[in-house]
Amino acid sequence: MASAVVGQQTSVVSPLHRRGVVQADLSCLMCGRMVGQIIDGRVVHRSGCGGQLRIERGMLRCCGCGGSVYREPVSPLTAR
Repeated sequence: MASAVVGQQTSVVSPLHRRGVVQADLSCLMCGRMVGQIIDGRVVHRSGCGGQLRIERGMLRCCGCGGSVYREPVSPLTAR
């Protein structure tokens, strides 16, 4: 497992397998693939993603193409 810095917290990248409060979706800026979510303050890797999330220079990289990952907050209307 890898760790990732999200905001000011260090989180563990782990497979998506439990339910919690989804705070944001993580998607690739280059290919548009959803690579994971932030659930209860932790980065959770999407199991259908092609490989492992990488961390380069303190930033998450896409598991498919290696592009930059951005965080899209989940609004109260779309909260899961």
